[in-house]
Amino acid sequence: MNYSSTLQNKAAQSIALVSMLLIGATSIVQADSMSKEGAPSLTAYDTNNDNAVSLQEATSKQMPAPVFKALDTNHDGKLSHDEFTKESPQTK
Repeated sequence: MNYSSTLQNKAAQSIALVSMLLIGATSIVQADSMSKEGAPSLTAYDTNNDNAVSLQEATSKQMPAPVFKALDTNHDGKLSHDEFTKESPQTK
């Protein structure tokens, strides 16, 4: 094997390693956006990263407004982490 093919092999190995790392990082990000039950977590709905979900954020991610309103137990127009993780009375 000559020097040129050794460099090509190392370059191919480096590209393969970087690709695997990127795939792994993407999987971690996707897993973080899902709750343990497989439903999207608050971070999947919280598009402005303020640790709360507004009605606009929720409906833009296909959450029906009645479900949002049922979860918003303190009626502040936002879902906190605690409110978001409680089961909706409509789904019980």
